[in-house]
Amino acid sequence: MTALDCQLTLAGGTGTSGTVSAMSVPDSVAPNRRPRPLISQRAEMQLGARHREVLDQLEARFLQEGFSGFSVRELAAHVGCSRRTLYELAPSKDELVLLVFDRFLHRVGRAALDSIDATQSYAVQIRAYSLGGAELQRITQVFGDDLADEPAARRLFDRHYGYVMAITEQLVQRGVAAGEFRPVTPAVVAGLLAGGGQFFSQPGVQSDTGLGFERAVDEMLELIVRAIQA
Repeated sequence: MTALDCQLTLAGGTGTSGTVSAMSVPDSVAPNRRPRPLISQRAEMQLGARHREVLDQLEARFLQEGFSGFSVRELAAHVGCSRRTLYELAPSKDELVLLVFDRFLHRVGRAALDSIDATQSYAVQIRAYSLGGAELQRITQVFGDDLADEPAARRLFDRHYGYVMAITEQLVQRGVAAGEFRPVTPAVVAGLLAGGGQFFSQPGVQSDTGLGFERAVDEMLELIVRAIQA
């Protein structure tokens, strides 16, 4: 049984019963659009320590060097495990890549959501959420190129990006309702913020601007949030 099979077993097939979502957040913050993880936290804990270590090693490899140029045999040699160990995680290289990437995106998403303090102003919450995804800086140009050439991985990223948009839009909408922001269209502001965060996470952009991710996002937030404040 692979890790993906284990996820379906714990979830009771295609339903959600028994699954602990990797993006689980309070209902007051999370809309229903959150992407379902390919492997839940509970399913991952059912894996052995070595399997989790292999996933961590593959993540570091993929983010730094991409994934298209490696065979399963080469990946196994790199992390010091057998091909059987990799096939216990996923039935093919393509599904293994998706599993590793999805696991990374969910961890980044959890960190961003955990950074939101509902007692703070909505401007502060938006800044915290935008900067909470700083680990996206680990994505290199070579990984980005592989991602662009792999439709399934791109669709996976787009689902996560849609969730980021939904969270950001909700924060803006609440800021408008609370009178903190002018009556702007939340989806437009969310598009600027989420799109800007994705843009500045690209290594080539950081090099061109001469700014790190946090400083670039800070400047963007300063411009946008000031423009919408009541």
